[in-house]
Amino acid sequence: MAVKFAQHNLSVYSIAHQLPGSNIDNETLLACLSQQSGRLNARKAKSIVKRLGIEGRHLVRDLATATSSASPTSIELSEQVLKRALQNANMNADELDYLLTHTCTPHTQVPPNAAWLADVMAYHGPYLELRQACTGFANSLQIASAFCAVNQKPVAIVGVETGSVYFDMDKSFIDTEQLVNYVQMGDGAAAVVLAPAIDGKSTISDIYLGQIGHQRQPGFYLDSGSNDVGEKRMARFHHNIHAVREQGSQLFELGWQALQSRGYQLDDFAYILPHQANGHIDALMAEALGITPDRVINDAKQFGNLGSAAIWVSLSNLIHSGKLQDGDKVAVLGAEATKYLYGGFVYQHRETQ
Repeated sequence: MAVKFAQHNLSVYSIAHQLPGSNIDNETLLACLSQQSGRLNARKAKSIVKRLGIEGRHLVRDLATATSSASPTSIELSEQVLKRALQNANMNADELDYLLTHTCTPHTQVPPNAAWLADVMAYHGPYLELRQACTGFANSLQIASAFCAVNQKPVAIVGVETGSVYFDMDKSFIDTEQLVNYVQMGDGAAAVVLAPAIDGKSTISDIYLGQIGHQRQPGFYLDSGSNDVGEKRMARFHHNIHAVREQGSQLFELGWQALQSRGYQLDDFAYILPHQANGHIDALMAEALGITPDRVINDAKQFGNLGSAAIWVSLSNLIHSGKLQDGDKVAVLGAEATKYLYGGFVYQHRETQ
């Protein structure tokens, strides 16, 4: 399978993440579902929770109502996290050469989140948004790598999801597929400020992206595009659970093979950071690679699956945890079930940030 590696490395000037509100545990989540749609649906959701291993998440929706607007909005979350990342990098927004964003749950279809974010940040430069889920980070890095190499200026990437509002607690909306989304997904945002690679800074290298989706039905998609508006129904995520289960592990395998093709071995990495698909990801990945689970990052247990924001949130959480030593490397293995993409990079930590 063909895999695309970016030609240029990047320096990480700062990274930050933002999660809305307080952490919501399963008991609270299921109690609200029971109240709105009955005990049977809550019991079904409880059995799914056990299989997924997710114990908490942060949500922008109001669980006391069947449907809800996002509060905070994806723009408010993005503004908060980008301001913090820029402050940590000792930069102003107008110093950015480009603003890149990625999400599959935008504030509006058009203008994109990037436009709204540019407004609130008083940013007058160019922006670009990718309408993409869990490997949006990898495509953004491909673009950032080229921009930074040519223009020798910093760029910012913001990944955000507010997908919890795409769930209606009305009985007519709910099926097993939607219950999986309800208990699995979380909301959040992260921002990273990047620049051309220089000595003494943390680096992102070996940026790769590939896909195996040709002629395969999507494992995950959001409707209400131009193909669906005539039916006048609420937008909903569709989750092909069986297809994702069959194809998901292959995406991680291909990502690891991509890094191996660059000469890396497991002993080169202090941690493996896979896409945060479920709360058992550490045990599953450790068994597949033959390593101990403590070397695999598992934030999904407490944050849920954050989609397009997942990799950035987990990397930010790891960097700010204090666990990394100077020179430590992290292998990032992203996977996206929409049309089966895989992407990632190698992060090397420097303490002199």
